[in-house]
Amino acid sequence: MTLINSKIHFILLAGGDSLRFSSNTNKLLAKFKNKNLLTHNIDFLKELKFKKITVVINTIKKANISNFDDLEIIKGGKTRSESVKNALNKSKFKSKYVLIHDAARPLNSQKIINNIIKNLIEKQYDCVVPFSRCSDTVVVNHENLDREKIKLIKTPQGFVKNKIIYLHKRYNENKLTDDSQLFRNEKNKYKIKYLLQNEINLKITYKDELNSLNKLIRNNFLAGIGYDIHKTKKTIKNKFIKLGGVKIKSKIKVISHSDGDVVLHAITDSILGALSQRDIGTYFPNTKRNLNRNSIDFLNYALKKMTFRKMLINNIDIMIVSEEPKINPHFEIIISSLSKLLKTDKKNITIKATTNEKSGLIGSGDFIACWSNVSLKVN
Repeated sequence: MTLINSKIHFILLAGGDSLRFSSNTNKLLAKFKNKNLLTHNIDFLKELKFKKITVVINTIKKANISNFDDLEIIKGGKTRSESVKNALNKSKFKSKYVLIHDAARPLNSQKIINNIIKNLIEKQYDCVVPFSRCSDTVVVNHENLDREKIKLIKTPQGFVKNKIIYLHKRYNENKLTDDSQLFRNEKNKYKIKYLLQNEINLKITYKDELNSLNKLIRNNFLAGIGYDIHKTKKTIKNKFIKLGGVKIKSKIKVISHSDGDVVLHAITDSILGALSQRDIGTYFPNTKRNLNRNSIDFLNYALKKMTFRKMLINNIDIMIVSEEPKINPHFEIIISSLSKLLKTDKKNITIKATTNEKSGLIGSGDFIACWSNVSLKVN
């Protein structure tokens, strides 16, 4: 998606007056994860390689925005709708599609952005809107509404750019709180896609919400350590060993009840440890059923438990200790394999390798070992 992102216009709305935040400071300058909300959003977009970023501001000064040199800054209007129209009509950026996001939502998601873009480009929707379900009871004038029919609309929202420009001009509505309403006004004329978003995407309106969010983030990381070691045997024949799910040509073979993938074994144990579970041997003992078993089965067992706990890989650090084979030539292919298996970005995976300087059992070439440190975060 990197190349596609660079061609899409992203509008970040930061022109609100924060009256309900109960503070002398604009809420977008309040701290979240050691950055202000606005900087957090901008850094996230740059990480995803967006190049055409328009930030709409009123009271916030450029000095309060870090890394703003390559951003387009446009003055906002008196209302959200006016700010959106200013950005659409005055921006220098040309693009077929535009994403519009409230900077008061700091927990933007790469997954939802990718889904929005996919639905715009591949499935040719005119308007793509993330939403979450309503789980609370909703009462209006002493009457309960059917919460099964309620969609809690979120941002970012994606649009075919010329169509949203046309609709803003046609309706000239200055009190909209949601741009997708323009497309809903047209009944069946436009293709609208609603995307269920399960990730937390809270909009910060009140100060208590930011305090609660900071507490939630601080308390929702888990860490675990895994270790595995296997005896090896030198061979004159061309052999393969498995590391991280990749078959690598080697002068040794691993002696193991399963396929002997020390990397996947260590990672599996580190994930299980982070979840306060027992080790692999508890769940996959040396029985006939597990003889020569693919280590991916062990990893998938741990990942299933991780998913059940609504956790994702935050980062994983792997250290392989072996005299043979040399790991450096295989770094990239192992990282690519782990990225697919763990369903996480390559940037979240680090692999290091060393020998034991001909010392001890590993140094003699009789063993291969691996350590894994993992941190998990709330999905």
